[in-house]
Formats: sequence, C-alpha cells, structure tokens
Amino acid sequence: MQIVWLILKWILILVGFLLLLGVIYEQYSRYSSKKNFVDNGTYVEIDGVKMHYVKKGEGTPTVVFESGLDFNGHLSWTKVQNEVSKFATTISYDRAGILRSEKSDKPRTCENMAEELHELLEQTEVQKPYVLVVHSLGGLIARCYAKKYADTLGGMVFVDASHPEQIEKAPEAIKEKMLSGGLPADWVVHLTYYTSIPRLIINKMTDKFYKNTADIKSVKAEMNAYLIESVDGALKEAKMLEQMTKASKGVSFGEIPFTVLTANQEGKKEDERIFLKFFSMLQKESLNLSTNSKQIFVDSGHFIQLEKPEVVVEAIREMIEDNYEKN
Repeated sequence: MQIVWLILKWILILVGFLLLLGVIYEQYSRYSSKKNFVDNGTYVEIDGVKMHYVKKGEGTPTVVFESGLDFNGHLSWTKVQNEVSKFATTISYDRAGILRSEKSDKPRTCENMAEELHELLEQTEVQKPYVLVVHSLGGLIARCYAKKYADTLGGMVFVDASHPEQIEKAPEAIKEKMLSGGLPADWVVHLTYYTSIPRLIINKMTDKFYKNTADIKSVKAEMNAYLIESVDGALKEAKMLEQMTKASKGVSFGEIPFTVLTANQEGKKEDERIFLKFFSMLQKESLNLSTNSKQIFVDSGHFIQLEKPEVVVEAIREMIEDNYEKN
C-alpha cells in the first residue's frame, strides 16, 4: 500500500510541475506574441469600438466574408479572399471581441452583429451590391442582416452555414453539442485558460489547415497574439447561440442568387455521423430562402473554406459571372 501511495504522490507532483510549466510558458507566450506582432491593419470605429477589416481587390459586386463561431475571424477566409480579390472587391473582418477587433459592451445578439457589419461596410465605402459569403454561425448573422438590409444584397453563398432550427430540431444525441456551438463548456475552457493547452490546440489546427501555404507564419503570429481575446469573444457569442437561432427565423432572400455549399465528409464517431445527416437535412431546407438557389456537396469537413478553398472561390466566381459581368 505504501508503494501505491508513493507512486500516486510522485504522479501528482509531476502533474503539478507540468501544469506550472504550462502556466509559465503561457504567460511568456502571451507577452512575446503580442510584443513581436506588428499590427499594420485597417480599422473603423463603431459605437466606440475599433473593428479590424481587410479589404482587397476592386470591382463590383463587393464580396463580404462572415466567419463562424471560432477564433479565426478574418483569417479563416485568407485562402479564399486572396483568390477572389483577383476578380472582385473583397472585405473580411473580425467581429467585436475576435482577433484584432476590440470587445463590445453590447450583447452578441444576431441583430447587433448584423448592424455592426452593415456599419462597417458603410464606413469602408465599398460599392453595393454585396455578395455575402458566410460560414457556420455566419449563416444566422446573414439571415438577420437580410431582414434589415435586403436592398444591399446581390447574392449569398452559405458555406456549411448554421440553421435557425438546428437546436430545437436536433436529435437528443447531439442537442448539447448544437447548444454549445461545438465549443467546450465554459468551465473546461477556464480550467485550461492559464495553461498552454488552448494555444497548443489552436496551433495544431493552424498547422493542419495552412500546411504548405505562404500565409502560415503570419496566420500563426496573429492567432497567437490575439488568442486569449478571441477565446473570450467566442465564448460570449456561444452563450447567445439560442437567441441567434430564434432571431434569425422568418426571412426570405427573394430572388437573389443563392448557393449552399454542404460538407459531406463523415466523422468516425456515431454522434458525428448523426450530426452530418441532421445538418445536411437543414442545409437542404435552406434552399427555400431564395427562388434562385442551388446546392453543392463538398468532400470536406466543416471548414470548407480552409480544406477546399477552390470550391468556395469557384462558387463565388460563377455567381458573379452569371449575374453581373453579362449585364
């Protein structure tokens, strides 16, 4: 018995030592990553909050990118925006509290985020109409945006976008996952907040999605510099997910061109397969938002814009060529 307690004692000492190392490394990483990151970005101020955006390219319509519930902000569109900017004006940005954009005291409701997007576009003076390209949670924001600013829209591209009924209709096996937006519980995040665990996970994902690309160093530098702010921002959005699903109901896109890109790459776990089947059903229902819609299935995981960016680029190019360049 004494041997068992001795082993347990040394295991606890080792775990404690590793956690201490993690805390020290995390504090160093926060300091050094911020100190070494050179912020030469562009900003607008909305209700006293500085919001960061990236504008590239020229011509009409303007292609606007809206990210999902994650820590990536404008970075999730880097691969797509670099290509689309070769034939159109493009705007990507960070929502309040994500990456370089300051946090806002306003609740992260669907309506508030749609208004902030509209104000950002007005201040940057990009030309209308807008082709709104959205991922995941961005689908709910896009619906709220269309309710109030439909006259500014000239097209929509949903990239595995969320659906207003994804919580209430979700099978019990995945309901909790839908409620949380796929993020870990708050207590789990805060438990690891002062260690380097979140940073290591994010860096691993960045390596996976940006492997062998010229942008990987700059993407990792920015992600590391603003990781903690982005984690807080994403958690605040996740808490409002149920409100967003309710607020984004009851909208129509009318006759505007509308393309739905749906990921069909199955996961290995049973709940992942249930999720894919359920989510694909909702994606099909989304086609009813416009009388001019089509669906494209993509052999990819949820982040189509990072795993198969060429598919997103081609969908945008086709929409512009079919509906604008001929006019």
